[in-house]
Amino acid sequence: MISKYGILEYKSGQCESGRTMFEGIVSNYPKRMDIWAIYMDMEVKHGGAQNKVQARHLFERCLSLPEIQKKPRSMKLVFRKYMEFENQHGDKKKLDALRQRVEEYLEKAFKEQASSSEDSD
Repeated sequence: MISKYGILEYKSGQCESGRTMFEGIVSNYPKRMDIWAIYMDMEVKHGGAQNKVQARHLFERCLSLPEIQKKPRSMKLVFRKYMEFENQHGDKKKLDALRQRVEEYLEKAFKEQASSSEDSD
């Protein structure tokens, strides 16, 4: 219910109020990827004049959360949304840096998966 109100705040031009609503939700429920996804979408679409800085900060915060890092599906969603954002609003340098981060994450994830499967054998 609160997320719907936050969406309405963004759509009506009250971005700061919408951010406050979503910040409260994600701080209480950091594992809720559906809420993070809505928040990211609203920030990218309706974020206002500072939306590039705010959106990048939001993507970075989400990617740094241990709750999200443990779930490859969640990381895939965040990386996909971040890549779409950088394709539209960023430059080649930022996009290349993000691609490098994705590769590093995948490499790390495959190493952890391989080591955990060796431990179980």
